[in-house]
Amino acid sequence: MRVPALLIALAGFAAGVPSLADQRFASHNTHLGVSPQANRVMKEAPILAERVARGDLPALEKRLPAHPMIVETVEEPGLYGGTWRTYHTQADLLALRLLNNYYPLTRWSRKVDRIIPGIAESWEKGDGGRSITFHLREGLRWSDGEPFTSEDILFWWKLCLDKRTSFSPPEWAYSQGKRMEVRAFGPWSITFEYAEAFHLLPLIMATGFWVPESVLLPSHYLKKFHPDHSAGHLDFNELLRRNNPATNPERPTLGPWQLTYYSPTGDRALLERNPYYYAVDPEGRQLPYIDRIESTYVQNPESGVLLTISGAVDAKFREVEFKDYALLKRFESRGGYRVRAWEEGTAAWNAIFLNWSVEDPARRKLFRNPDFRRGLALAIDRERINQVVWGGLSRPQGAAITDESWHFQSQRGQDVLHRWVGDWSQHDPAAAEALLDRAGLVERDAEGFRLYEGRPLELMLEFFDDAVAADEAPLIQEDWARVGLRAHVRRRMGTDLWSRIHLGKYDMYMQHNSEMDLFTFPGYVFPVDSKTWHPRVGRWYASGGKEGEAPEGFMADLIELYERCKIEPDLEKRHNLVLDAIDIQLREGPFMIGTCGRQKSLVVVSKTMRNVPQNGILGPWAICQPGSLFPEQFCFSPERLYGKP
Repeated sequence: MRVPALLIALAGFAAGVPSLADQRFASHNTHLGVSPQANRVMKEAPILAERVARGDLPALEKRLPAHPMIVETVEEPGLYGGTWRTYHTQADLLALRLLNNYYPLTRWSRKVDRIIPGIAESWEKGDGGRSITFHLREGLRWSDGEPFTSEDILFWWKLCLDKRTSFSPPEWAYSQGKRMEVRAFGPWSITFEYAEAFHLLPLIMATGFWVPESVLLPSHYLKKFHPDHSAGHLDFNELLRRNNPATNPERPTLGPWQLTYYSPTGDRALLERNPYYYAVDPEGRQLPYIDRIESTYVQNPESGVLLTISGAVDAKFREVEFKDYALLKRFESRGGYRVRAWEEGTAAWNAIFLNWSVEDPARRKLFRNPDFRRGLALAIDRERINQVVWGGLSRPQGAAITDESWHFQSQRGQDVLHRWVGDWSQHDPAAAEALLDRAGLVERDAEGFRLYEGRPLELMLEFFDDAVAADEAPLIQEDWARVGLRAHVRRRMGTDLWSRIHLGKYDMYMQHNSEMDLFTFPGYVFPVDSKTWHPRVGRWYASGGKEGEAPEGFMADLIELYERCKIEPDLEKRHNLVLDAIDIQLREGPFMIGTCGRQKSLVVVSKTMRNVPQNGILGPWAICQPGSLFPEQFCFSPERLYGKP
């Protein structure tokens, strides 16, 4: 976009931003009532101290748990106050939930190398790992001041067991096909009991924003809409509607900020500090530092760029496209921000997944032939994809998981990773032709395309409604045509393609690989769910053998290794079981054919914002960054809050 056109668009866009006249979005500068020096030593935000003085809020010591979570600051203890301006592109406020709704029982460390306490200040295993007890922070409260106790988790579990609801026990509620039990021994402890050892549970509890959103329910609030507790409700419809942390400001939270306003049209959202938030900085000062988050809806990332350039964005961690890097850099001074390149954590953007369980017997025989899969892999010119699609800024590679994964911290892990991203990732058309010949694709038709068992072979490569896949798929189609393979490419909507994947009704499809942990997201390697390359075997496992197809050969070995991961108490040995499984992949594969990886993810941070890490990993949702990077300790500079001295 040329600069004059950009400025015209910017002016028009600014004119279309919803008015700030709404009192909810009026300036709140309570921090100005105290000096910067006094602000820096206060134990709570001035806006909360004012409420305490009026008698509207209990004193701080009555709002914090007995043992608050202590959060180290990235730079230094911050000042209280200010409004964080940002934007959202999705009605479900997904980016904000990844930032604000990470309040799990256990949580990932900043470096994503271990699990640390969260809502639970400790946990212990008993009966050889069959029982896991989480000790909750005594005195912890929801944002409305009501206590958070084991009763809130029991409430969730009772909903899961109630046949009248759409709740159901999650997949991690089962071990060896038997459902767990959940028991409370007092208000501050909750115990999960399994038929067999299940050492993965503390890790599962640290996974993503969706686990705390679903498991940690404000029972005191939701009981108002439960037919067994409220005569005015005959079903669970209202309870389900109210239990939406993305759009219901009335639903209490445990996060740093509470959603207090969400416009009927979804164009504005306001979050304000949670006065009962359970974390403090190293000096015992309650977090968060920032008072409010205001978010404006934009229809697409391009509109978000214009909002950023106008100086109306303080920090944005997702939904910023790398193609806009040059434009954002050009207007850094104008917008008062800095652009940072965080890791996407991408191990393939995109990977090609061949259907191990394809229905046609002849095609199944071909797809299970490693020579065929290796021929497909070597035929792809990844450097061309790198240059055409990524401007030379990605890494041609085989499909794997994220380099920074904790599975790869040992020397053996590094060796396995090196082979995983390197094997079958070269562009070698001659070797590809030889492998395809060896796979039985020797005969060709008049146009030079290969036949299989005397008949034309036509492959269908499907991809989600994604701009990157749409750019990559035709290049892959051309590469395969050069070695005699006729492929068709087809874009499909997400729900349609996911349905086909789960049912195993596809040839091959493209997907973005980005994952840190194979214990909780095992599907890239272990055939235990109906996604990626093993839909029918995965469905067999997930259904306890009632559906799908039973595993055979090395597929059964992979499932056995995953079962051993569940019962292995030693973490290092558990990592080695994962590496054993990847070794099987390297020996029998590839099952995922990579293109390019290691792309960057853009982050925009105001020059007046402090305590924001220089780097992070935004691709894998399970580690929930920036939420797991403690955004509650982000703060604004004295100049932003008080003006220039």
